[in-house]
Amino acid sequence: MKANSDKSKQSNRATRRVLAGVLCGASVLSLVLSLVMPPISQAIANDAQPASTEETVMGGGSSSESTVVDNTTNGDAENQNSDDAENGETDPSNGLEQNQVEDQPEDELLGEDGKSSDDNAAMAVAEGEQAEAASGEIDSAEKLKTELEKASDAANFKLTKDIVTSETIQLNKSGSIITLDLNGCKIKHESSNQPLFNITAGATLTVKDGQQAAPTETMVNGVNNGNLASMDYDGSSIPTKLTYYVTESVAKGTGTTETLKGYKADIKGAIVACGNADATGLKLVNLYNGGNFNFESGVLTQKKDDRIGNLIYAENGSTVNMSGGYVCGASTGTSGAGAGIMVSNANGGASTLKLTGGVIAGNYAPNGGGVYANGSTVNMTGGTISGNGTLKDRSGYGAGVCAVSSTVVISDGYITNNNYQFYSENEGSTKHIGNGCHGGGGIAAFNSGSLTINGGFITGNYSAEAGGGIYAGAWNRALSLFSFSGGSIASNVAQNSEGGGVRIAAPTIGVFNVSVSGKKAYITNNTTNTTNDWGGGGVFVQGGNSDEGVNSARLKIYNALITKNSAKGYGGGFAACPSGKTAITDANGIAIFGNTDANGENLSGGTNGKNEDQPPSVDGGEITDDFKRRGHEDLFLIRKSDNADYIAAVTGQMLGGGAANWSGTIDGQPTTIGKYDGVQAKYMIGLKSEPFVEDQNEAIRLATLYITGNSSNIHGGGIMTNGDVIAGSTQEVKVYPKMKLNGSKVLKDGTLKGNDFDFQLLRQNKIINEQGGISYTVPSFDSNGKLQLNGCSVVDTVKNDGDGNLTFDLGEVYADDDLVYYLVEVPGTDKNVTYDKTIYKIDPEVVRDEKKSHNVLDIKYTYYKVGSVSVTKVKNDGAGARTPEAESAATVAAEGENAVIVALTSGATFTNKYTPYTSKGSWTPKVTKVVKGGEMKEFTLELADNDKFDNAETVTTDPKGEITPTADGGKSQTRSFKPIEYELKQLDKLASDSTGRGASKTFTYYVREKTDGSLFSHYKYDKSVYRFDVTMTDNTNGKIEPTNVACTKIVDADGNPIDGTKPDSTPTFTNTYSTSLPLSGMSGVTLTYLAGAAALCAAAAWMHIRRKANAKGGERRE
Repeated sequence: MKANSDKSKQSNRATRRVLAGVLCGASVLSLVLSLVMPPISQAIANDAQPASTEETVMGGGSSSESTVVDNTTNGDAENQNSDDAENGETDPSNGLEQNQVEDQPEDELLGEDGKSSDDNAAMAVAEGEQAEAASGEIDSAEKLKTELEKASDAANFKLTKDIVTSETIQLNKSGSIITLDLNGCKIKHESSNQPLFNITAGATLTVKDGQQAAPTETMVNGVNNGNLASMDYDGSSIPTKLTYYVTESVAKGTGTTETLKGYKADIKGAIVACGNADATGLKLVNLYNGGNFNFESGVLTQKKDDRIGNLIYAENGSTVNMSGGYVCGASTGTSGAGAGIMVSNANGGASTLKLTGGVIAGNYAPNGGGVYANGSTVNMTGGTISGNGTLKDRSGYGAGVCAVSSTVVISDGYITNNNYQFYSENEGSTKHIGNGCHGGGGIAAFNSGSLTINGGFITGNYSAEAGGGIYAGAWNRALSLFSFSGGSIASNVAQNSEGGGVRIAAPTIGVFNVSVSGKKAYITNNTTNTTNDWGGGGVFVQGGNSDEGVNSARLKIYNALITKNSAKGYGGGFAACPSGKTAITDANGIAIFGNTDANGENLSGGTNGKNEDQPPSVDGGEITDDFKRRGHEDLFLIRKSDNADYIAAVTGQMLGGGAANWSGTIDGQPTTIGKYDGVQAKYMIGLKSEPFVEDQNEAIRLATLYITGNSSNIHGGGIMTNGDVIAGSTQEVKVYPKMKLNGSKVLKDGTLKGNDFDFQLLRQNKIINEQGGISYTVPSFDSNGKLQLNGCSVVDTVKNDGDGNLTFDLGEVYADDDLVYYLVEVPGTDKNVTYDKTIYKIDPEVVRDEKKSHNVLDIKYTYYKVGSVSVTKVKNDGAGARTPEAESAATVAAEGENAVIVALTSGATFTNKYTPYTSKGSWTPKVTKVVKGGEMKEFTLELADNDKFDNAETVTTDPKGEITPTADGGKSQTRSFKPIEYELKQLDKLASDSTGRGASKTFTYYVREKTDGSLFSHYKYDKSVYRFDVTMTDNTNGKIEPTNVACTKIVDADGNPIDGTKPDSTPTFTNTYSTSLPLSGMSGVTLTYLAGAAALCAAAAWMHIRRKANAKGGERRE
C-alpha cells in the first residue's frame, strides 16, 4: 500500500511538472503571438502594396506632414455622430411640435387668426373704443343733416343706405372733427346751386368709403398722350365706373421709356351732384373761412350731362387734403374754372390744396379742368391728375392744372394724359398762329406766383396749341419763379405751336438746375408737330417785344446733356430763331452732341416776318448751300445778316471739361472751335459737335438734367428759343490771343526717334472755398513720381519730334479767369528712363483791349493783348512743397496783331536719362531623405539638368545634423543643393517689352538618390527619380524669382518608370534597414516567429513523454 501510495504521489508530482511545463510553453506562445500579430497584419497589408512607402513634402524645399489620412479617425467620427443621435435621444424640435415658433411664450395662446390672445384683446379694446367714438349710422337725409350739424367734437358716421337730398349741411363748429364713411352708399345732391356741405370756421370733415376697391389695370393700345378719362353710367345717369390713363415713365441711362396704362375704378360710395344741365356755380363741397376737408376714399362726381361750378371749392384760408378717392366726371359747361377742385384767395387769404394721393380725372372747364388755383397754393406730393380737359370750342389754359398768381410745388405723383383741346389760327381778334398764346396740356401757371417742380411725372399730356406738358407764364404775365430741379417731363405733345414739353412765355425766367447730389431730371420724348412755328420739341423760350415793353423770356440751364434729339429742319439739339440770343459757356454748362436734323426738309411758315431759315431765293432767306453742307445738327441760329451786334457766343469746352470739337459755320465762314477756343456770332451759327468718347462719357456722368429723345417738325428738337438762353454759370469770359509755345527735349545716353515722350500744357484754375477764400491750383509730382494735376485742367498734349522739338499751338482762348499755364512732361512707363520732373509756370502779362470787349446777354466778353510772358520753374520736393525759381524766356510778337511766339528756355526744356535694365535671381532646390528601421547615414543625392545625370551636382545627408522623427518612427532630414543663379539674358522677353521686364522661362531639372549598396548593405535604397519644372520670372524691379515650381515623380522606388501626374513640392527618398530573413518582407519575419513558437510547443510535449518514460523505468529523483 505504501509503495502504491508512493507511486501515486510520484505520478502526481510528474503530472504537475508536465502541466507546469505546458503552462510555461503556453505562456511563452501567448507572449510571442501578442508581439507578432500586429506586425503580421501590417506585413500582410504592406506585402499587398506594389510601391514603396512615400511621403509628400510641400513648399519648394520646406517639408510638411504626411498626407496619409487615418481612416479610423473618420470612422470614429461617424460612429460618434451616430452615437450622439441614437444614444442622446434628442428631440429635433427641442420639445416643440414641428413648425412651432421656438420663442413663443408658454403662457401666450394664439387665436384662430394666428394672433396672440393679447393682440386680439387689444384689437377688441380698440374696436370698442372706435365703436364708442362713432356717433351712429345714417340712413336718411334728415339724420345726415341733423347728426353732422350737431357734432361739436370728434364724431364718426356711417351710411347704411343711399340718400337723396337737396339740403345744405352746415359744419361751422370750430374744433369739430367729423368723419363720414360712405360705406359703399351714395349721397345724391339735387340742388342746382347750393352746396351739400358748407365747411367753415375751423371745422373739419373727412369723407371716406370703407367699401372702395383698388382700380384694375386694363390693356391699352394706342398713342400714349392726350387720352381723356371717361365715365360709365347706369340707367339713371349716375356714374358707375371711371376709366383713366397713366403714361408711366421709367428712366434708364440718359433717357426714359413711357408706357400707357389704363385703369378702371368701380364707383361704390359716392357723393353725386344731381342738379341739372342749367345749373351754374354749384360748389358741391364748399369751404370758406378756414374750413378743412379731408378726402381719403370714395368718389365725388356729378350726374351725366349736368353742370357744376366745382366738386370741391375752397376760399379764404381753407384747406383741402386729398389722400385718396376720386374727383371725377365733372364739367363747368362753357364758363368757369376748376371743375374738379378750385382753391382761391377770394374773400380773404390764400387757400391750399395738398394732394398726396387719389385721382382727379375726367373733369372739364375752359381753364383748369382738373384743378384751378387763384392766389392760392397747390402742393402735390402724390396722387394722379389724369385725363382732364379744356373745351374744344374756346381757348383757355391748363387742362390738368391752371394756376393764376399761385404757388405750385410738385414733388411727386403723375400729371398725365390731360388734353388742352382748342386751336384756331385766329379766334376773333386774337391771332393764334405764330403766337402760341394759349395752351398747357398738363399745367399752365402765370401772372406772378411760382411753379416749382422738383419731382414727379408730367407725362403724356397734349395741347392743341402750345406747351404740351407745361405752359410757364403767359404773354406779359410772367411767373415770379419757374424752377425745374427734378422729376420727368416726358412724352408730351404740342400739336400746332411750340414747346412739346415746356413753353416759357415772355418775360418769365426759368431756371433748370438739379443741385441735389444724386438726383436727376428728365425732359424726354416730347414733340412739337407744328407746321408753322419754329419748334422746340423739349423746351421753347419765347422772345419779347421792345415796342410793348415786354422782355424776352429767359432760360438759365446748368449741367445739362442735350443728345439724341431730332428736327425736320435744322438744329436737332438746339436752335434759335431771329430774335433769340444764346450764350453757351463751359462752367457748369451743357454738352450738346449726337443730335440729328433733316437738313432743312421742313421750314417755318414765315409768320411775324421771320423767314431767315429760308434759302436766299426767298425774300429774307439766309441759308446757303455752304451752310447746309458744313454741319448744323447740334446748334443752329439765324438772324438777318446785316445785324451789327453779337447775339451768340459758344466756347469749345463742354460739360465735364472735354472738348466739344465744334465744326461748321459762324457768320457765313467755315469754323472749327478747339477745346479752349470760343466764337461769337452776329447772325449765323451752324455747328456740329463731335467730342471724343471719353469726353462724352464724362459729360454723361456729370449731367443732372437730360434733354433727350425730343423731336420737332421744324427746328430745335431739344431746345428752341427766340428768347434768351444762358448755359452755365460764367459771368465773365476773358478772351486771350493766340500763342505758340516752343520747347526742346534731350535724352542722355539714348536716341530720340520722334514721338518718344508726352508733354502737357495745364491751365491753372481758381478754387473758392465755403468761406469765400480763393486759391489757385498748381500741379506736382508725388513721392512715387506720378504727376498730380491737383485740379488743373489739361489744355493740350504734344509729343517731341525726332530732333527733340515740342510745340503747343494755341488758338484764341476763352477763359473765366486770369490765364496761367503750367508745362510738364508726363512720366512714361519705361523704367529704363529717368524722367525730368521740372514744372514750368507760364504767366502771360496782358492788357485789356477795350475796342473789342462787349457783352452777350449778361455775360461780359473781355479781350486781352499779350505784352510779355513770364516763365518760371516750380520746384517740387515730392511731398507737395513748391518754391518758384525765376528763369527768363524770350517773347516775340508774330503771326499778326493778336499772336505771340514764346521760346520757353534757351537750352533743353526737359532732359531724360536712359539706363539699360538688368535683373538677376536664384532658386535653391531641396530634397528630403527618410530612413526607416535604421540610422541616418551619409547618403548621396544627385541633381542634374538632364535625365542621364551628366555633370550632376551632389549633396549628402549628415548623420550629425538636424534629424526630424517621422510619425511612424522613421528619421527625416532635408538637404539643399547649391542655389542656381539666373540672369536676364537666360529668360525669354515679352513681345510687349523689349527691356526684358517681365521676361520668363521654365527650366527642367532631375533629382535622384545615388545607390551605393557596398557601403550600407543592410539598407534598401529608394530608386525614385523626380523632375523639377521651375518657372523663373523677372518681377520688373530688377529681381528674377521663381513663380512656379512643380516637382513630379517619374520613376518609382523600385526603379520602374511611371506616368507622374501628381506633383510633389519636394522630392522624398525613403531607405529601409533590414537583415536577411528566410522569406522576403515582413511575411518572412512572421513565419520565423511562428516556427519558434512551434518549437517551444514541441519541446514541452517531448518533456512530457520523457517524464512518463522515466516513471515506468523506476523511481525518479525529484
